[in-house]
Order: sequence, then C-alpha cells, then structure tokens
Amino acid sequence: MVQLERNTDIDRLLSEFNSVRLQNIQTVSARFHIYLLKFDQTRISNEALLNSIRPHESVVNAQNNHQIELRDTEETTPDDLFFNLQWALENTGQNGGYPGSDIDATNAWDITTGGLTAHGDTIVIAIVDGGCDLTHEDLDYWKNRAEIPNNGIDDDNNGYVDDYDGWNAYNHTGDIPLNIHGTHVSGIAGAIGNNEVGVSGVNWNAKILPVAGDSQNEATVVEALSYVYVIREQYDQTDGEEGAFIVVDNCSFGVNKGDPVNYPIWEAMYDSLGQLGILSIGATANADWDIDSVGDIPTAFSTDYLISVTNTTNKDQKYPNAGYGATTIDLGAPGTIIASCYPNNEYNTKTGTSMAAPQVAGAVALLISAGDSTFIAQYKDNAAETSLLLKGFILNGVDTISDLLGNTVSGGRLNLFNALQLMLNSPILYVNPDSISVEVLKGEILIDTLLIKNIGADTLNYSVTIEEQPEWISLSQHSGSLPQGESDDLILTFDSHGLDTGYYYCSISIDGNFSPSQTIPVEMHVVSGVGVTDVNSISANITVYPNPFRESVVIEINSVKANKAFIQIYDPTGKQIFVREQYLQNAGTVFKWSDNNLKKGIYFYSITLDDTEIKTGKILKQ
Repeated sequence: MVQLERNTDIDRLLSEFNSVRLQNIQTVSARFHIYLLKFDQTRISNEALLNSIRPHESVVNAQNNHQIELRDTEETTPDDLFFNLQWALENTGQNGGYPGSDIDATNAWDITTGGLTAHGDTIVIAIVDGGCDLTHEDLDYWKNRAEIPNNGIDDDNNGYVDDYDGWNAYNHTGDIPLNIHGTHVSGIAGAIGNNEVGVSGVNWNAKILPVAGDSQNEATVVEALSYVYVIREQYDQTDGEEGAFIVVDNCSFGVNKGDPVNYPIWEAMYDSLGQLGILSIGATANADWDIDSVGDIPTAFSTDYLISVTNTTNKDQKYPNAGYGATTIDLGAPGTIIASCYPNNEYNTKTGTSMAAPQVAGAVALLISAGDSTFIAQYKDNAAETSLLLKGFILNGVDTISDLLGNTVSGGRLNLFNALQLMLNSPILYVNPDSISVEVLKGEILIDTLLIKNIGADTLNYSVTIEEQPEWISLSQHSGSLPQGESDDLILTFDSHGLDTGYYYCSISIDGNFSPSQTIPVEMHVVSGVGVTDVNSISANITVYPNPFRESVVIEINSVKANKAFIQIYDPTGKQIFVREQYLQNAGTVFKWSDNNLKKGIYFYSITLDDTEIKTGKILKQ
C-alpha cells in the first residue's frame, strides 16, 4: 500500500514505475489518498520496490499489505496463577461481585500489554512508598546501570550515591527497605503478566522504580519526589543513556484532613514533575469524608498533574470508608480485596485507597505504551501538555457509576479499554512554534505564521483567542476544523504604525476538543533601524528562577562591568506591571519579586544593564 501527498495523481506514480508493471488494484481511502498496488514480481523484488518507492517525492508512506488475524480477548487473558482472584481486572462475578465491575483490562490488553514506547523507551513506574521486596519473582525492577552498587561513589553524577536500586529518602541512601505495602502496590501497577506466576499488573511489562519516602515528615516526601524528577530529567538530558523514562509516580499515602495551603512545597513538586510529563497518582483518605470540605494531602491539591483516586468494590460501589469529593477526587478504581504481591514470593489481598491508586498508575503507563511514534514525539516535545491529554483520556473514559456521580470529578470508575480507545481515536492539537518573537521596523508591517495541526484521529475543532487583543496584532482566522493529519497556517500580522520603539507582549490561546489549551507567548520588538542589540557588549550572567513559580521569582545578576540593572515585568497584554532600577554589587546581586495579587498565567520580563538590553524571557505563575 502507498499513501500519497494531497493533490497527487496516482497515475503519475504508476507511469514512473511502468517497467515493473505497477498497477492500482484498489483505492483503499480516497480521503487519505491510500492505494493498494501490485507489480510483476518477476521483474523486481518486493523489498527493492519498497526501497524505490519510499523516497519518491509524492509518497507519504509505503508498506506491505500485511495479513491480520482476529483477536479474541480470551487469547489475551494472562496465565498468571492467581489471575482468577483479580476481579479488578476481569470481574466475572467471582466471590459475589457484579460481572463487568472491573477496569476492562482484558479488552485493553488486546491493544497493548505495556513495556516499551513506539520509540523504544522502557516505560518506568515510580512507586513512592515504604520500600519493596527487590527479590520478588513477579516484579521487574528498574536498575541504574550507570551506577556501580555499594562503592560509595556517585558514579553517574546525578547527586545520589549508590542509587542502583532506587532511593531511600528516610536515610538518604540507595538501600531499599523490605516493605509489605510497597510490594503490594507495585504488583497492582506492574506485576509481570502472563508468566504463569502469581498475579498480573495493569501493565504487564513496565519497570518498577522503588522510592522509599511515604512519611509524615514532609521533607522525606519531597526528597523522594525530587529523586523521581532527577532520574527522569537525567533520561531526557542524556537522550536515554542514563536515568529512567518515568511516566507516572504512585503515592498511596497522605495526611488526613490536611490543608493544601500548608503544603505548598509538596504540591509544587507535582507541578515540577508534570513539566517533565510525569503524572502523579494520589490515594485519598480511608474514611467516608467529603474531601472538598475537610481537606486531604495530597488529594485536595489543585495541581493539574495529580490524579486523585478513591476506592470502589466488586459491585461498583464506593467503599464505605473511602473519601469522595466533587471537585477534589477525580475518579474511583477497584481497591477492595485486591490480590497482589507480598514479600518472599507470596501473594495476598489488601483493601484501601492505596490499592485503588496503582490501578490508575498502571493505566497511565499502559496508555503511553499504546501511543504511536507521532504521539510519543509529541509527548517528548510537549511533555506537560501531552501528560494532561493522558489524564483527560482516563477521566473521560470512566464507566459512570451512581455512587460516584456528584462525588467525583468524572463521576465514574476507571475503564482501561475506554481510555485507550479515546487515546487512539481522539484528535490531538499540535502547535508550532511554542513561542513567537519578531522584530519589526517602526512604522512597518510584518507577517508571520503559526502551524496548527491535528496529529491524532477523528476531527479537531479548534478556536484561537488573544485575551484583551492589542491593536498591533491580528489573526487570519479564529477557528477551524482539521481532519486527521491536516493542518492550517494561522497568519499573524504585526503592525507597528503609531508605536514607540520597545517591546510589546501578548499571548495566543488555542483550544481544541479533547486537547488541553496551548498558550503561545508573543513578543514584538519595535526597532528604529535594522539589526538587533549587541547583547555581548556587557559580560553578564543572569538567572531567573524558579520557573514556573508560585510565590516569588528570584533574579540573580552577576556582572563585572555593569553598575545598575533596569528590571521590567509585563502581563500577557503587554502592560507593564513592575519596574525597578537596581544597583549592582560586585559579588553579584539577588533580587526577589512577588505580587500577591498576581493571577496564574504567563508573564514577560526584560532586564537592561547600563542601558544595554541583556535578557528577555517569559515566566509562568502557577
């Protein structure tokens, strides 16, 4: 089969390969320009023809017409010894349950059983808990191959000595303690499936990264989550040579009736992990409390990158002693009498929201494994936004159950198969570039473009807005509809007539169905002549952090020549909201800026040293 570029005639391709008698025997899809071809196999081999056709300028894809076999769910039911006890994965009515009151795992496993991404990344689930049984027969643990165990040296320079097996935030070592709870939770999310041993995890083939850190001491929790961040960041920075491709972490612990206002650092860790594309899963309180009213840590946090989970039974009811909340608890998942791993190669059941959360952690990892190459590329290029897509697929794919309607955000219980179907059949918004910066001569007009593309399935309906749109920018359109694979070029017109020289700012918001909104910061620099300012005329090192920030931003300036700095901060409309002249010290100057009335969103800064512009950029208030 071949897929051609739009507006390309198939006859042209056939004529160019007439020597091998290439013929079109079926128009497979006129909409997507896909054709089934045949040729004279006595004149050329199949492989040689494919190698000749693929580079052709009119060809998008070329492949063999593979034979497909029907798949029966029974063929994907694992042979694990105790799978019949795992009603959460397949509820046939065993032990008095209601058939179908499960996460529909066997149908999902027809699509994928997890393990690797389309790019070959080994998917890792971080279990932040009390420890694990590192020798358990049914758990496949991640190992830090860049670290030599027990030599007392930080071999990979990641800041953690001897973290070969993971990290112990209790005593700041790589020694993972043996723990029943952490072993059980790990098995629910990722026990090895279809190996004739023990139980099956939601994800059959993911690696487990144990991080000991479920503590009433918040500093211990933050250290544990920070380790997860560093290991994923290490993977990204080394292109997979070191670290781990962690896509989700599970936190089956918390603080009953905790007020999120008192735990800003803990919540900020989830925001930071989200920026890398890591979703965090939290188990809510094991009590019949309205978390909206009484609070809970972490499940009352407002961060977008946390999925809060309550406990459901084998009859699709909320477990009596499990928290709920119309705005705080996202969904339910099976957590009652759940069979999983125990230390010393044993297996047993446990009940609690602790058992519900890892069902969702395993689901996130499974969804990642189902993404095609384009989706994984989108995930790596736009990690935070794409992770929220995954969260949306999970929440939108639930089975609605009466006990959770009005008591959770989604109103339902996890359905793994539905979530996968949404992922595989939903439009995905892709925007390029992710920021726009142009230089315009005073009194001139400049044109630029913004690519909007649907890299998913179905049809993407999108809208484009600029809040308090300034007169100096205009758009060619404010909405559109894109079938799969189609794109629009949004034309941006910048008009500097009547404006003084300087910087002007705004942001473009693009919303799409099933896709999180994307905000594109825009900077227009109006200049009086051709060329840009020489930013190297003054030797300076300027650092602006943290970014994103919650309470305040620190601007650190080190310069051996400059005497003073001029600091300006603008809101998304280009309105100046802060200005300060700061005299510099030879040893370096640290300036801290905060504004209690500042709304969440993107802001812009400009730093000038001795009348020479040195640094501009954007900061995100969360």
